[in-house]
Amino acid sequence: MSDGPPVAASGAGAPLALRLVPHALVASLGYVLFVVAALPTLLTARLDIGLSAFGLLTSAPLGAFVVAQPLASWLGDRYPTTRILLWASAIHVVLAIALDVPTTFEPLVALRFCWGLVAGLILSIGATHIARLRRAGMGTLEQGVYGGVLTLGGAVAFLLGGPVVAATGGFGLHAVGVAPALLALGTAWHYRGDRHTSPQAGADGGDSPGTVPATPTTLATVTNPTVLLAGVLYVALIGSYITLSTFITSFLDEFGVFGQVNALVLVGATIGRVSGGAAAWRFRVSDPALIGWSALAATAGFLALAVGPGTPLLLALPFVVMLAISLPFGAIFNVAAGATAAEGTALATVVAAGNFAALVLPPVAGALRTTTGDYGATFALLAAINGVALLGALLLASGRFDRA
Repeated sequence: MSDGPPVAASGAGAPLALRLVPHALVASLGYVLFVVAALPTLLTARLDIGLSAFGLLTSAPLGAFVVAQPLASWLGDRYPTTRILLWASAIHVVLAIALDVPTTFEPLVALRFCWGLVAGLILSIGATHIARLRRAGMGTLEQGVYGGVLTLGGAVAFLLGGPVVAATGGFGLHAVGVAPALLALGTAWHYRGDRHTSPQAGADGGDSPGTVPATPTTLATVTNPTVLLAGVLYVALIGSYITLSTFITSFLDEFGVFGQVNALVLVGATIGRVSGGAAAWRFRVSDPALIGWSALAATAGFLALAVGPGTPLLLALPFVVMLAISLPFGAIFNVAAGATAAEGTALATVVAAGNFAALVLPPVAGALRTTTGDYGATFALLAAINGVALLGALLLASGRFDRA
């Protein structure tokens, strides 16, 4: 009995709807992840917590992202990503709706961590899904779009969070974000028998793991120099992105800027991720060059924010910096996926490394803000991290790493 439309085990000619499944899912993830960051004043008062705890509330799912990566690696290198995304999206929908139930800090943090286990699996498997359907410049382009849709979901959360709370008192705050996931769930169910997204090792088109001599071991993949370097680069990118997204609302509030300006910052991130992918594809900008120039701009921008020039520039710089740290998203994922035949393990390694940093940085940023009275120290820390990424990009461009 057929499980859906069977096709040949090749990425060529994959249906458009199949390619869009991870994009719809990641839009839903972006909303659920960032909707709490849209309401810092309300939630700190309602939950009776400080800024450091608020940073933990935002970043708790990112710790789960890290924990989920071994499973993502194991599943991704053995089974079609379409089948994995089908079941993961169903669990995501249930948990996202359940997030509206807790009314105190500890249960909400715990449930966001549990949701993060599934979200982390989806994020990594979705990137693997794209890597199996797109290669080279088109791979960078679509990975960039993938990251851009994630931030777009966050921007929508910033726009809708306040109105939802005003209308319902808080019920449905997270549940609103499951709409794109329901579309993805239906599409994944329709294509659940598809073999375009089967792992390279299982090229016979079956659900069972296949084996070929050229497939690297897990240890060889996670210690691959290019994969490790991509992990370092992703640490700077996602750590900076999550920290800036978490505190942009309170940062702007200190200058008397209220309303939905924070949403514009995430729209800037969306534009950056899509533009970076488009530049790599349309203008043949190499991945190392895109990463290097972006890291240089981010380092300079964070240093300027740390020094604290005139107020108008301080208000403009977060938009510029968010654009800079967003440009190389697709390039980093493409570098990691192209470094080894075990792209599932490679991408899981990169996601784990980046999200471990993203788990730690927001609480540290909140503590620094409380201790120093401003965000200068936080921006200096992010400048240093992006400086390390710049060095990493130079190493990648030097050609010393085997990316075969």
